[in-house]
Amino acid sequence: MIRLYLVRHGETEYNRKGVYYGRTDCLLSDYGVWQAEKLKNILFPVQFDRVISSPLQRSMQTAKRIIGEKQLQIQQIEGFAEFDFGAWEGKHYQEIEADDPENWQSWINDWKYAQVPDGDSFMIFYNRVKSSLAQIFAGGLDETILIVAHQGTLRVIAAELMGMKEEGYWNFCFEQGTYSLLELVDGHCTIKKINATE
Repeated sequence: MIRLYLVRHGETEYNRKGVYYGRTDCLLSDYGVWQAEKLKNILFPVQFDRVISSPLQRSMQTAKRIIGEKQLQIQQIEGFAEFDFGAWEGKHYQEIEADDPENWQSWINDWKYAQVPDGDSFMIFYNRVKSSLAQIFAGGLDETILIVAHQGTLRVIAAELMGMKEEGYWNFCFEQGTYSLLELVDGHCTIKKINATE
């Protein structure tokens, strides 16, 4: 059995602004640090075999806080980085709609395949995360794994493991300051907890 703990990185100032940011490599806000420390206390009894993180600072910072003094290495997986919003990084959707209406409408009309200027399309992103996820399970070992990443990344992971494919992406929401637990047995995935705080 694989026990998979999923954690979204803590709050950043960009979350407070309500703008798109995927590859913008920012740090946690003070509140985000507090969220990570809270998770450290909650997850302290769990014996992780592996800790995996997006390479972006907000995820790595959260992962380091959670494992604290435990002697665990953090494996950075580039494929678990957030969706690349390209030219739209740091912008509110209303600003994008006003400044780049043609590309915005294309993205709304074809959410799977329309590509953000200088950034990802959804399917490019989805397949990148899916490929990285498959590599994690290649060994077929019984393990307890912590993955710290982003809202988009965790949605892909959950949708893929539940067999819901890309349409299932919209069925999940991972909140900051919480953890979710999935168990995998013989290829079958069960959600044991989602957005838990204890």
